[in-house]
Amino acid sequence: MDRVRGAGSVVDYMNLLFCLLFLRGARGPQWENVMHAAHAGNGSDGANALLSHIGEATDELLKHLGVAPGMRERLLRLEPRTYSDLMQVVERAEKLDRGAFRLVLDEYEMRAGLRSGEFFTPRAVVRIMVEIARTECRRETPRAVYDPYARGGEFLVEAVAACGAGKDGSKIPNTFGYGHGHGTVRLANMHLALRGARPGVRLTRDAPWGESRCFRNTSQSDLVLTNPPFNMSDSTGEARIQGTWPYGPPPVGNDNFAYVQHVLEALDEGGSAAVVMPNKAGNSANKAEADIRRAMVERGVVKCVIALPDRLFSSTPVPVSVWILVHPARNCDEVLFLDARGLGTRRKGKRVLEEEDVRAVLTAYRSAVPPRVGAHAGLEWDRGVLSAVVPRTALRAGNCSLSPTDHVCAGQSRQEDAGSAFEKALRGMEACRQEMHDADSAVAPADLELGQPVPTGQRSVKLSELFEIKAGPSYNLLRGEQRTPDGEVPLVFPKNLKNGRIEDPGDRRVPAWLAERLKNYQLQEGDIVCIRSGAMGPPALVRPEQGGWLMSTNLLRLRLREDAQADPEYLLACLGRPEAVAWVRDRATATGAPSISAEALGHQEVVLPSFEEQRRIARALAAIEAQATAHLRFAAAVSDVRAAVVERMAGRR
Repeated sequence: MDRVRGAGSVVDYMNLLFCLLFLRGARGPQWENVMHAAHAGNGSDGANALLSHIGEATDELLKHLGVAPGMRERLLRLEPRTYSDLMQVVERAEKLDRGAFRLVLDEYEMRAGLRSGEFFTPRAVVRIMVEIARTECRRETPRAVYDPYARGGEFLVEAVAACGAGKDGSKIPNTFGYGHGHGTVRLANMHLALRGARPGVRLTRDAPWGESRCFRNTSQSDLVLTNPPFNMSDSTGEARIQGTWPYGPPPVGNDNFAYVQHVLEALDEGGSAAVVMPNKAGNSANKAEADIRRAMVERGVVKCVIALPDRLFSSTPVPVSVWILVHPARNCDEVLFLDARGLGTRRKGKRVLEEEDVRAVLTAYRSAVPPRVGAHAGLEWDRGVLSAVVPRTALRAGNCSLSPTDHVCAGQSRQEDAGSAFEKALRGMEACRQEMHDADSAVAPADLELGQPVPTGQRSVKLSELFEIKAGPSYNLLRGEQRTPDGEVPLVFPKNLKNGRIEDPGDRRVPAWLAERLKNYQLQEGDIVCIRSGAMGPPALVRPEQGGWLMSTNLLRLRLREDAQADPEYLLACLGRPEAVAWVRDRATATGAPSISAEALGHQEVVLPSFEEQRRIARALAAIEAQATAHLRFAAAVSDVRAAVVERMAGRR
């Protein structure tokens, strides 16, 4: 990429990849001409001519499909160093299949500086919505799929793929929708064309229910799938006057329920819809929104509401729900609520739904959807997904809340055997009481050991005499793009040092090949790890199971010399003393952030008694630490019993 883009941006380079994948996927004369031109050119002038040729061929094909062109000017911003660099990209693109387009699109979202309203919907969420909407659609092969806020076209593309379009002679559904960015609209249409669908995403600045809309036949849609922009602020405004709203006018300044009503209006009689909504919309106190929810429940258009985890989306950490809607002719008497907030894996500040999570949601839906399972309030399915089926009469009594947390959690607490929970809490408290008693007994002789007279003749030793002190790898050796949640070797950061121990870094890992290359920075049992740069705190000891982990840049590793007669547990206690930590803080150079070098840390001194004395002190300190831990567990168990008592008494009302 760097050799081809020159002064151009990463996004310009990605546009080159999009063009090549698009032309290759079309497999028409344009791709043959590109390959012929690629093998005929040379030099910098030839590189510019080839880029121009690729851009013109893409624009020509886009115009033929009714899509606004504009790729040529973007490709001409690239400045390849050599012709062979550009040629390598063309040849490698020829070996990729059409699935590569989505992979590049995922990266494009992060690099293109999209506005919050343009961020794409996570692939796992798209799959869940498309699969459930297809299940509820009464037409075996949908004829029309509509997305009123198409973003990158992910719903339309997934729907075409999920319908098996073009296979076994099945007809490709008509796909159409509205987009709000020139670049994303163009890419959405290119992606649809690669899937064999007729590109139908149109650029607009207006709401899809406005008078200027391009499509007049949206009411014949078999599937409506969308992730509209939502307003998370409280909707305190009055209901809007203009517009036709069959379920009630939404509040001014908030389009949450305007999109929902537009989606319902677009459905064919046998159709179904899946809409991403903020959790707040399910139980907001705004009168206009509450009236709309009540009208939706009365007309039976809500089939299911699924609460998803927070931090799924690039644009917001706010948790959302998926609303599954049907045409009012279906008139649902019950609503299925699924609570899937506990699913997902944290990666780089976001939560990602894995394949197992997607299957868990789909399994829970297929297993619990009425009439397969009657009214209930608290069944648990695979991976902790909870469900509740609530009749329309119960929804009326509850202000027509469409928030799963108002039904699943409440139902779960009503159904739970309070007596059993109380007994379990009591048993847990008694077990912790015994553990605390054992820990107290073990500390008694330890107290006696610590109370013995301090031996004379102890000496102070510099850390540099006891340890080989090594700083973590530089940023160049440990670049950010080499850290991946899929790596095999944990990478330890300063924040992982807690209470003298190293916590599991979770998804902060590196590939095994990189760990092998940086084996000089690996940790082994008995090493002491200190913070090198940042907020200075107590060190931590490497335990047996943490051998082979890698330290990050802002750490220092202290490894005992072979001839050192010292106990790591004792030295950890010495270096963790407040006075020792303060010594490091005082000597840390304050430039951008506090930092201490390996050489400076080596001047810190510790008192070193005989090896036997060190072991005795370490044993005593370990017993005291175990006692403190046991007391904390007992305190937590007492709190559990108190909560169980309250719950048991409340259940008797």
